[in-house]
Amino acid sequence: MYIDGDVLELDIEMDLEEVKTLQEFIKDRLGYIEEIVLLRSRDGIPSTSALFALLFWIKRTKPSLKIDFIDSMRLDLESYGMMNWITHE
Repeated sequence: MYIDGDVLELDIEMDLEEVKTLQEFIKDRLGYIEEIVLLRSRDGIPSTSALFALLFWIKRTKPSLKIDFIDSMRLDLESYGMMNWITHE
């Protein structure tokens, strides 16, 4: 996790404890964050779905927030292929 101005950069390989820490970190700072970027290594594989759940909650709480993979509804997980999803408003 790294914050650069109003952009929060997150590692896709965060474990559950790191996601819990991120949740506490974001609570008071959500108003200042304008974009969230997922960083991953070549074989970057999510280690928990909790990160995605938190990011969807954040996007629902602040719809103006830019999160590319949620906005496009696709995420390329290299070794696993393309992850697509459908949302119901």
